Order: sequence, then structure tokens, then C-alpha cells
Amino acid sequence: MHTPLSNRLKNPNMTKPETQTDSQNHFLLDNHLPEIGLQAMREEVMEGLKDTPRCIPSKYFYDREGSALFEEITRLPEYYLSRTEKAILSTLWNKLAIDAHNLHIIELGSGDCSKIQLLLREIPANALSTVTYHPVDISSNVLKESAGKLTQQFPHLTVHGLVADFMHQIHLLPHAHKRLFCFFGSTIGNFGKSEINALMERLGTLMTNGDYLLLGLDMIKEIDVLEAAYNDKQGVTERFNKNMLKVVNELLGADFHPGLFNHRAFYNEENHRIEMHLDAREDMMVTFGFNNSTIEIKAGENIHTENSHKFDRGHIRNMGEMAGLSVGHVFTDPEEWFSLVLYSKQAVPKKPGGS
Repeated sequence: MHTPLSNRLKNPNMTKPETQTDSQNHFLLDNHLPEIGLQAMREEVMEGLKDTPRCIPSKYFYDREGSALFEEITRLPEYYLSRTEKAILSTLWNKLAIDAHNLHIIELGSGDCSKIQLLLREIPANALSTVTYHPVDISSNVLKESAGKLTQQFPHLTVHGLVADFMHQIHLLPHAHKRLFCFFGSTIGNFGKSEINALMERLGTLMTNGDYLLLGLDMIKEIDVLEAAYNDKQGVTERFNKNMLKVVNELLGADFHPGLFNHRAFYNEENHRIEMHLDAREDMMVTFGFNNSTIEIKAGENIHTENSHKFDRGHIRNMGEMAGLSVGHVFTDPEEWFSLVLYSKQAVPKKPGGS
């Protein structure tokens, strides 16, 4: 059983984060989700469900069951993304040429710790003892589990996590000197194009001279390879997609029946993205207990649950320009299926005669 969302958001009116300290495993978690509030989350989901076409933000995939299903997806033979990215990460640290002493590593959408640990294990022990790792995720359960694993594996590592929605709470990211922002898994591709641009612009504004961004991007490739990754033969992605309705049921007191929907994923070539949908198999009336409202969904209607944009070298350059960041290096696999891009924030040269 996963921890109810309502338990994670005990006091929507809080202005200070709930701080949790694990003295045994030596990590600290600040929960900032109550600052958004349960009502705001409900309104966000309801707005999407009433939109045309209907949609649910993809961040609501990740309750405990959703996170476990996604971990299972990453091990599927069709799902090349995680294993390709991890293969690059496993030998990457020295190639980055970043001084780790007193470095703050901030990982957006951190999830489990399987990727960041590939970087951490390559940092020399004397430098790692000065590193502070800041995982940022919407799930407090996932953060607790991953922070516990990391502090056991790296006893001298300082872990200070943030339970937060970084799209709405990016201002809460640590304002420390000497930072490496990490955003793995091509998670940035889950957002719309305007949201991607806005996020890159916000990151660029937040970053200061000497900061770095390590961004994972799934590259454009053969359509059959892309579509197979989101339509696995074991049906794990289908269960992952339908589990979102269980999350919505809990959040909104709704009565969605996941079995009345079909999973559908396909590559939209015009927009360079995989789209995931839930298609209604029959007419239904869905009720929402939190506000005693209903919506009617007709057979054949779909709920858009995820985009996964794919990128090329032009996109890499354009995103850097949007953020005011320089592209330091693009690390990729032999087939160029996946890339890890190192961006940096450089000091703006003063104009001649300027103060």
C-alpha cells in the first residue's frame, strides 16, 4: 500500500517546510509540497480532465506503485533509455572535468538513486566527503528510500533532499556556490515545448557563473524503436499508464475504473514526441467526491497522460540559447540514441567602457 497523498499534504496552509531528519542514515528532507496545497493539486488535475482534449499532468504517475512500475519499465528489453543513459553515466565523471570539492549536486526529478550513484562512485573519497547532494522529487517516499540507500553506500556524503514540484517551486532550489544541476532520463521531454523553454529559461536565470547543468535527452531515431519502448510485450507500461487513474481516484475521491480504458502510445512525427493516452472503451460518468461533481466521458474519448519529446543537435543548441548557457560537450552512445549534455553558465563579458 502506498502512502495516501492526503497524508503527504497534512497542512495546505503551511508556509514553512516540514523537515524530516534521519539520524541513523544522516540525511535531511524538507517537504515543500504543503506550500502548494492539496486544493491546488486537485484543481490542476480537474482543469486537465475538463480540458479538450482531456489530460492529466504526467507527474501524477508517481505514487509508490507508479514509481515501482517505472523501475520495472527501466529493466524491460524494449526500454533502451535507462540502460543507454546509465552506460554513458558509468564512465562520465572524469570526462566532465568538474572540481568536486564543496560541490552541490542538485538532481531534479531524482526518483531512485540508480543514476546519480554512477556519478558519485567515481568521485574520489576525499572530495566526496565535501559534496552535498540535493535530490528533488514530488514523492517523499521515494526520496526517503533513495536517500537511505545513498547514505549507506556513501557514508560520508551529505544528503539534503527537497520534496517539491520543481516546475512551480524552482525558486526553492539551493542557492549555493558551485552547483551541478542534473536532470536525467529525458524527463524534460515530458513537458510541452513552451514549458521546456520556460524551464530552461528559469534554470538559466537561477544558475550563476561557474554552475553546470547535466541534461539527459532521448534522441530522435527509428519510429519502431521508439514505439516499442512504450508498448512493451509484458504490458508493464500499460499498467503504469492506468495506475495514474488510481492516483487521481485517491487525490480527488474519484471513481475511475482503469479496466475501462485502453493504453495507447505512438510517435507523433510532426511534434517529435511519443504520446501516451488512455482511451475510454465505453461511455461512463465519473464522480469526484471532493467537490461532488461529475464529468461524462464518451466511448472513444481519450485522456492524454504523457508526452515524451525526442531531440536532435539543433534542439540541444536551441535549449542552451534559451537558457543563456553554453554547450560544453555532448556525451552519447555509438548509435546516438541518447545524449547527456553538459551546459555551463559563463560570465557575461563587460562591454568596453562599462562599469
